[in-house]
Amino acid sequence: MNGSTEMFKEWVKRLGLSDWRIKFYPCCTPDEMGEDCAGLTTWQEVNKTAKIQILDPQYYGERVVPFDFEKTLVHELLHLKTCLISYTENELQERIMHQMIDDLTRAMVDAKRKGCKQQ
Repeated sequence: MNGSTEMFKEWVKRLGLSDWRIKFYPCCTPDEMGEDCAGLTTWQEVNKTAKIQILDPQYYGERVVPFDFEKTLVHELLHLKTCLISYTENELQERIMHQMIDDLTRAMVDAKRKGCKQQ
């Protein structure tokens, strides 16, 4: 099994998302996802189904933040973890929630990389 699938399984377990049925697509093109998008998640919270797409790094291009597959994956999974409280028609609230998801992503991945053990 490849590394991205193993990483996906690890983070699904870490985040307590094992009861979700998730289709995972780790190497997508911009045509499949949309321009300027490193990851994309669509979901149905009622039946806990989702599709997560991650951009193939070859299409990432020059951006301020370098491509980080693991951080993109965790960010997209956190959308599922927070789906009941994060979706809103209020644009400001949506932006704040998205920023919080990004902050949590960086904290969790950095902690894992520094050797903090999972409880």
